[in-house]
Amino acid sequence: MSQWVAKKERGSQWTMRFMVWLCRHRYRWLVNTLLYPIAAYFLLTGPGVRRASRHFFRLARGRWTWLDTYRQLLCFSRSLVDRVAVLMGEAARFEVRPHGRETLYETVGRGQGAIMLGSHLGNFEAIKMLARDKMAIDVHIVAYFAGSQKIRQALDAVNPELSHNIIDPTHPDAVFQMRDVIEQGGVLAILGDRTGIGEKQLPVTFMGEPAWLPAGPYYMAAILGCPVFCFFGVRVDDYLYHTYIVKLAERIELARGQREEQAGVYAQQYADLLAEKAREFPYNWFNFYEFWQPAADSGEASSARD
Repeated sequence: MSQWVAKKERGSQWTMRFMVWLCRHRYRWLVNTLLYPIAAYFLLTGPGVRRASRHFFRLARGRWTWLDTYRQLLCFSRSLVDRVAVLMGEAARFEVRPHGRETLYETVGRGQGAIMLGSHLGNFEAIKMLARDKMAIDVHIVAYFAGSQKIRQALDAVNPELSHNIIDPTHPDAVFQMRDVIEQGGVLAILGDRTGIGEKQLPVTFMGEPAWLPAGPYYMAAILGCPVFCFFGVRVDDYLYHTYIVKLAERIELARGQREEQAGVYAQQYADLLAEKAREFPYNWFNFYEFWQPAADSGEASSARD
């Protein structure tokens, strides 16, 4: 499933910076208007996006129309604008309706660190900022941004301090940085639905079809000996998000010789939770590529779906 890394990022850096400039200067109404033709452009010029979206909606809802993909692209575009607003210090304007956050409060309240598994369902980064501002939780994102450098650069320009709370898993000291966060009672936010190049993968069943998820988060949780939570932050309306926090495990222990099999049990539990929320909030599904693919190292070729 690491083919997303090689997928060329669409959209110009100039356009993204212009949209950020409009947000900075209180022209959000104009930005919201421009999102309609922008979403239409990507819908009409992105056959790969349409194929991936069609596959997803047929599994999630049993049907698909062009309007589904258009609404999906609109939701994604609006979530990016929300990110900019939060990074500009406007988190207070958003209403967040939490579900299940008490279990995370209890863990952090004890001074214990935790891993929070997120996904590309909803607006994970914006919710991270909202969680920090509204819940006083020290959150560090562990992410590989090779496939979204233009978006990353545009957002970093809004709030350069954001990069201080991001850990690049390819950095030589990444494991030690993650260990320090956990030992200091912080939260490591890791995306559990995409693998990087050469990363170990685990087979799961997602919405009734085979898929592959990264093994890294479960191996890391076993090493750090900390609780693992699943986190979903979905956009419901303008300035309104719902968050869902579910404890996946108090501690993950992987026996020698059975690590892959045992980690796969946790990965399947995560996949089941992700599928449940994706069906409930389908327009928040922001994986715009063929999600159901053979493992990157299997040597199998995938066939396009019409």
